[in-house]
Amino acid sequence: MVELAGNRLLIIGLSLIAAGTLGFHQIPGMIAEDASGNHWINAVYCSVMTLTTVGFGDICPSDKITNVGRAFIVLLSFSGLGMFCGPVMDYSATWTKNVPGGALGALTATIGLGVALFTVLEGMTELEAAYFTVITGTTIGYGDIGPQTDAGRLVTAFFAILVINVVGALLDPAKDFLSEYCLDESAEDAKNDSQKKDD
Repeated sequence: MVELAGNRLLIIGLSLIAAGTLGFHQIPGMIAEDASGNHWINAVYCSVMTLTTVGFGDICPSDKITNVGRAFIVLLSFSGLGMFCGPVMDYSATWTKNVPGGALGALTATIGLGVALFTVLEGMTELEAAYFTVITGTTIGYGDIGPQTDAGRLVTAFFAILVINVVGALLDPAKDFLSEYCLDESAEDAKNDSQKKDD
């Protein structure tokens, strides 16, 4: 497996978050006018929710989004998908191997952290906070429950990056199993036969 440079991933990831934050802050209609809290924090939150594909649909985009705003979201989304669903997921699959208990230990600790954070910051019940953590980590992001405060939105933005990567690492063995199980053996045999003939 190719070794990924964590510092380069961090620089690119932070650059994408910064570009998204600037766009959500500056382009009219990107954040709901009635969204409570600090506009910069809301912009960071919306940027990360877009880049990670969680998209709660709570404060961004607003119903007054312009075509410029839509174009910006499309560009940001494609940039982010390549980064957050590619190299970041690959990198996360490597670091969880160093955690006691592996990916399952990391998931348990991450859900515990989510419960602690969101019960304190957002006043959620333990069950609501666990549900919110899982819905965020799987990028489902229904939007039926979400952060209401500046602190909650800022923590959710950075927590989403962590929990999505933990869930991705947990699902990596399932992906490997299903890929192997669904492999078309006749196509693989034909490919191997072709390579033998070329040799």
